[in-house]
Amino acid sequence: MTRHVVVLMTLLGACAAAPASAQDWQSRPASRLLLEQMDLQKSEAIAVRDPERPDRFMAALRLPGQLLVVSATHPSTDLVAQRLQQGQYREVYLDLQGTPARDSQFVVHDMAADGLSLEGRGAAYDVVRDGALTLTCDGRWKDAKLKEDVYRDRLSQADARYARILGLLASAMAPVATAR
Repeated sequence: MTRHVVVLMTLLGACAAAPASAQDWQSRPASRLLLEQMDLQKSEAIAVRDPERPDRFMAALRLPGQLLVVSATHPSTDLVAQRLQQGQYREVYLDLQGTPARDSQFVVHDMAADGLSLEGRGAAYDVVRDGALTLTCDGRWKDAKLKEDVYRDRLSQADARYARILGLLASAMAPVATAR
């Protein structure tokens, strides 16, 4: 009986490690919220400084049907901060994409601008790059040369990180309530 409990616990842990359905992806509602804010402000780009790491910036660029997001450090922190202060969000995005500190980059190519998903859009799949590791959200863990539980765990971690970034970007765009 104990062996069955261990097997059941292992299976439940593996299932919890990665989203089982679209409802479990944290980045889905976060991407909707960000896109709503971008629509309200008629903006194609947004950028913020990471409140937990002041040397790190985050930026999103909206293209037709896609959302491109990057979080990274940059050796010219003052330049990026100045562009951020001036509302030059597209330039901040480009600076972070081109940073020589490649190992600091967390990049998401959200192919349908709907959060991470294992569902392909034709031949296109969401792609996450974390430093040197690239993870294609196509469910092909063997092609990624990973064990299934490791693949799903990395996807789950990437989804949580992506959702956090999207939330911070959306918060930066939220209209400021006026005092009454």
